[in-house]
Amino acid sequence: MFATQFSGLSFLNNWRTKLTYFFITPMISLALLVLINMQYSNQFNWGVALSSIAISAAVLTLETFCSAVINDANLRIDFELIAKKPFSFRYWLTKCIVALIIGSTLALINLFLLYLVGAPLVIIGRALLMLPLLCLYGCALGFVSWAISWQMNDPYFLENIISSIAELVSGVLVVISAYPDWLKAISFLFPFSEPVTYIKTGSANLTYSVFITFIWLIIGILAYIFQIKPVLAKGKHHY
Repeated sequence: MFATQFSGLSFLNNWRTKLTYFFITPMISLALLVLINMQYSNQFNWGVALSSIAISAAVLTLETFCSAVINDANLRIDFELIAKKPFSFRYWLTKCIVALIIGSTLALINLFLLYLVGAPLVIIGRALLMLPLLCLYGCALGFVSWAISWQMNDPYFLENIISSIAELVSGVLVVISAYPDWLKAISFLFPFSEPVTYIKTGSANLTYSVFITFIWLIIGILAYIFQIKPVLAKGKHHY
């Protein structure tokens, strides 16, 4: 079962895409954020570097979950699922496990590389502590992204939006408290800022991030439930 799930992920098809997704992309993102931070702090900030890797892992988890379900939709497996057992524990757990493995692999590879070049063990430890939580948030938002975009012309619509703003709303570069009120309000709609704050400072209100993820999940589940009958009635997707 898991072999089938992994084989359906296009970025695992060859070593070039694996290298791009698991190393090149997160390291480019890390380098840009660290260099921007150095422009006004005049020092290398390990908190920014390690937070960047943690958020990259969460984003890849989100993208993997969403892609896995969309791949099934392309094969019309979603029609069979919603017709027989829309809340199949085995089906959704499998998607979560695959996404968690992918996201965690990215994080562990790059955290180890940063350790080799001198990253403080204290901050690495905090990043590892937040990794399961961030990847779970990625799974939750991956489900929500898919559920809301299920019958859109672009099923990746919401996933692309969340992935593109994840670093901004998480406060990887600048702490959320320094944001203007409007951007701070947007950031608090997502669960990423508190784990990132913990990685950088060692303290955060993680309860809030769990709460906001729960709200997102409710929205996603409702979107999923409300679309089951229309999808079965149409018998096809818009994409």
